[in-house]
Amino acid sequence: MLDITRDRPIKIAVRVQVPVRDHPKFNFVGKLLGPKGNSLKRLQEETMCKMAVLGKGSMRDRKKEEELRLSGDPRYAHLSEDLHVEISTYTAPAEAHARIAYALAEVRRFLV
Repeated sequence: MLDITRDRPIKIAVRVQVPVRDHPKFNFVGKLLGPKGNSLKRLQEETMCKMAVLGKGSMRDRKKEEELRLSGDPRYAHLSEDLHVEISTYTAPAEAHARIAYALAEVRRFLV
């Protein structure tokens, strides 16, 4: 339940599944990050949301990723899940939902 009369900031986080199973040969991580991470940085600035590419295949070094996944550290629990993009923002409820909607529309362009 949201209290919209006080406009207290809320945090909203959304996970967007990356269609790796439908297109196994396509490099979605590279497409999302862009050269030196500039595409993701620009997307974050435009949408005013934080974004992170997480899940299996999100790290460059496969051996290191496997070691971290097997370590059992809670910080690396996302490596056991499918590849996804986590989008989050912290602001007033109406603004937060608008930002998330805009971010979802922009991220969709990279995934379709």
